[in-house]
Amino acid sequence: GVNVVGAVEYCSKATTTYHHNFPSHTVICNDITQVPPQQLENKLLEEQKITVEDIDIVAGGPPCPGFSNIGRSKILSLVKEGTWNWGNEKEQETRHQFIQDPRNQLFNEFVKYVGHFKPRWYIMENVPGMLTSKNENDLIIPILVKQAFREVGYECKWDVLSADDFGVPQSRKRLIFVGWRSTHPEDEFDHPVKAKKQRTYTSLEAIDDLPKVGQDGGDHSKWKGELKPNPNPYQIQMRYKEYQIAGKKDPRTRKIPSAKNQQINCHTGRAVNPRDRAIFPLLQAPEGKERVTYDKIEPSELKFPKGWKWNEEEQLVVNDELGKSYKWYSRKSFKDKLRRIPAHKPSPTLVAHMAVDTYMYIHPDPNTHRTITPREAARIQSFPDSFDFSEVSFTSQYRQIGNAVPPLMAKSIASQIISKFS
Repeated sequence: GVNVVGAVEYCSKATTTYHHNFPSHTVICNDITQVPPQQLENKLLEEQKITVEDIDIVAGGPPCPGFSNIGRSKILSLVKEGTWNWGNEKEQETRHQFIQDPRNQLFNEFVKYVGHFKPRWYIMENVPGMLTSKNENDLIIPILVKQAFREVGYECKWDVLSADDFGVPQSRKRLIFVGWRSTHPEDEFDHPVKAKKQRTYTSLEAIDDLPKVGQDGGDHSKWKGELKPNPNPYQIQMRYKEYQIAGKKDPRTRKIPSAKNQQINCHTGRAVNPRDRAIFPLLQAPEGKERVTYDKIEPSELKFPKGWKWNEEEQLVVNDELGKSYKWYSRKSFKDKLRRIPAHKPSPTLVAHMAVDTYMYIHPDPNTHRTITPREAARIQSFPDSFDFSEVSFTSQYRQIGNAVPPLMAKSIASQIISKFS
């Protein structure tokens, strides 16, 4: 029910994926601080004959490194250790300066776009850590955001939404700001809430219909066979139903996906090395039982593939004949570096670090001993199978999926606006 017409995006690889899936949209690839709203206005008019008056919604997610709980805690721990300092300030002062990093002021660029296009509504996404971030005057950042929107004539309210409440098989939480023009209180709308009939899907229910991939990573990038039979309702959504509802064509086939012509892509995983082939089977997350974590695994007791053995002195898994080795991560510092996704509940939050490794996302099936593929990650994020990430590198696919707002959660927010539209 929403016709998206254009975007501004800093990452060229994300722009490549976006343009591939939405070739008719107007896209500017640049730092938004270098793209005044007038530039996008001009480009929309030139390419699509769209004017400012045609824009009903402005939506976006300003980058937020200083508000992320992971980023903030990492920096502050380095401050405490003395390995990071910002001049000679005390820790509390460093915290404030870190939060005031220019990248964390990018929400002001978003506000600028809202003020220029004057839409009926806006939606802005961020991390929940913003709720506990304060400026030097001890005001939480959302209060500053609200003040900024009021200065351009808009109201603002926020709430933390959990993706699994909206049919996403992932317990991902995001802070969502919504607003409307101060002069039009009748346009006020609420954040969506979990529907009474909304089923909560587990991580395994999201992906167990996809083709089998072995520990060698497989190569299913060109796969065109039939998917496994008897899909559950979520799998049907991802296979073709969401695209049929929207009347959206697969960017590769230029046809609306159906049960007969469905395809998948990006279903090639990372090969599992000899060290991890011994570790992964032990990392389990059974329902109702204690999870087996990496720190509980004793390397000297493991059975490694033929030719590989544990070297206690060097703390390495070695193959003398091949002259190769793999280090053993500290079990004290990296208790959760390797972990299996629980099969009996939604997946934990997927993050962009998947581009580096996917050790935190071992396949939820207790008998499948590999990490998830980009397509499986996309399924867990609620990207339909016909959304194609294959125009960019393997690592970029993971990064884009981990950075994304789950589409089904975005759809639920948009539905709240559509219910007000007249």
